[in-house]
Amino acid sequence: MKKKRLIWAKKYQDWTTEDWSKVLFSDETHFFVQGKRVPFVRRSSSDKISPTHLKQRVKHPLKVMFWDCFSFYSPGPLVPVIGMMNSEQYIDVLSTHMITELKKVYSSGKETFQQDLAPCHNSKKEKKFFEQKEIRLLELPGNSPDINPIKNLCAICKKNI
Repeated sequence: MKKKRLIWAKKYQDWTTEDWSKVLFSDETHFFVQGKRVPFVRRSSSDKISPTHLKQRVKHPLKVMFWDCFSFYSPGPLVPVIGMMNSEQYIDVLSTHMITELKKVYSSGKETFQQDLAPCHNSKKEKKFFEQKEIRLLELPGNSPDINPIKNLCAICKKNI
């Protein structure tokens, strides 16, 4: 993986701000529905333990998946995903939301769409979709969340929510 990341970094090291401004970044993320998970309750030593001090926990909290994107110019929509993302859902999201964002923000025809190497992003259907739409791809090496700027945007959204 280190070798792939180095190859990727060398390939794009000479990109300018203008080059990066033509990329629509995307990813999927989960939001936990049941709020923050606090590991303990604070109480004074003189307080007796009461039901208000005890919090019921769900072993596997409910979470909702969203597809999101952003460009140099603006954030895109948060699109809810039913269940786990699969190829059919991904093509639907791309057709409905990604194409709309590309048209809204860019008009030169030299735009690039970034996606990671998740299995649902790399099926034959997706490759055919991008070929037919003549959309250039910027694929990040696998397991590289630190070089995907949308991860920072997702973290900010989660913190604020």
